[in-house]
Amino acid sequence: MKLIAVRRAVQLLVVVGLCLLPWLNAAGWHGVLGSFFALDFLGIPFADPVGAAQVAVMGFLPAWRLLAGALLSLFVALLLGRVFCSWVCPYGLLSELVYAARWRRADTRLVVRQAFWGKILLLVLGLVAALGVGFPVLGIASLPGELSLLPVLVWQGDDAWLLLGAAAVPLVALLLEFATGKRLWCRFVCPQSVLLGAAAKCLPAKAPGLRIGWQAEKCTCKGKAPCQQACSLDLNPRRKGGPERQDCTHCGDCVRTCSGYGKALGWAAKE
Repeated sequence: MKLIAVRRAVQLLVVVGLCLLPWLNAAGWHGVLGSFFALDFLGIPFADPVGAAQVAVMGFLPAWRLLAGALLSLFVALLLGRVFCSWVCPYGLLSELVYAARWRRADTRLVVRQAFWGKILLLVLGLVAALGVGFPVLGIASLPGELSLLPVLVWQGDDAWLLLGAAAVPLVALLLEFATGKRLWCRFVCPQSVLLGAAAKCLPAKAPGLRIGWQAEKCTCKGKAPCQQACSLDLNPRRKGGPERQDCTHCGDCVRTCSGYGKALGWAAKE
């Protein structure tokens, strides 16, 4: 089965699971509990590292499961990169679908090399705001967390205005991405991607872990690179070591495209 088919199946399974989770929990099944702010998966805690950081800067020591969950999420990102963004995140799925419906009409690339530093600035400002107001304001910008809470609000029978408020930021972000044909939120805003990307960047070059490598001698492309055009985040895979690990979500689109052009890109390719 092709990689994209497997990835789409996992993404859809996550979305369906989130939609059914409140009813399954109410029926007595507790194998998975919580949301993407803090999730208990078969007894293993996972948590949003940004959420834990906000709790810390507000003067509260995170509970041990929240802290352990955040550290575990960062450890997964260290070994596998930002796979959460392309394999699990519900907003990532919606953003990719919007991009797929729009990208053929978008004839320009939006490449900003300082994009990651811009997200770091937004994260720092959010943490300062959380410290100032005593409220985790970046939770509003956690689109996977917000979307994972929507089924809970439906299960609780909350009114339509509350549901609309919870969905407002993801809807506005998707509308902007459809209008521009660019994945603006994931590339330039998402605070969750900062700590996950920073952890991914920390993997030593020779350490075992998931990475994409580029072998220039195998590249048969002339002029425009199909692999670069295939990247929905406008990254450049044709560089030593592959695309920047703090930005790459390891979706595999560039590797799949390159397979018809010399196979210069590959998983954990040797340089």
